[in-house]
Amino acid sequence: CIMKKLGLTHGLAEQQTERMQQWITMAFCLTVILTFSIYLCIMEGWSFIDSLYFTFVSFTTIGFGDLYPSSSSTDFHIIFIFFLILGLISLGTVIEAQTDNFGRLLSTISSSCDCLCKNRCLGGGQREQAEA
Repeated sequence: CIMKKLGLTHGLAEQQTERMQQWITMAFCLTVILTFSIYLCIMEGWSFIDSLYFTFVSFTTIGFGDLYPSSSSTDFHIIFIFFLILGLISLGTVIEAQTDNFGRLLSTISSSCDCLCKNRCLGGGQREQAEA
């Protein structure tokens, strides 16, 4: 964990540290998305919604092809590639973290159902033995 290496986890429980790291990762990802969207607004003259849409489609590698930058500047392409790599990494990290959270949620639900079923079965079995 990066936060442990930096010494930012003084007295925090593992779950709190993980949650804090997820918030920092999500904030970083949103910052990259918004910064690139604003950059596209300025450089391409697109609306913010179009820029945000293009950024999301590019970062998730969907690439519909309905919007594409018209700038042929080398500087633009270098900045575009930089943001694309940064966006892929940050969005991938956020998706991975949320996948872990969803897996834990499903595991909790599954164990709760198992517990309920076992209690119902054990309770019924005990009643049958008491009657006998």
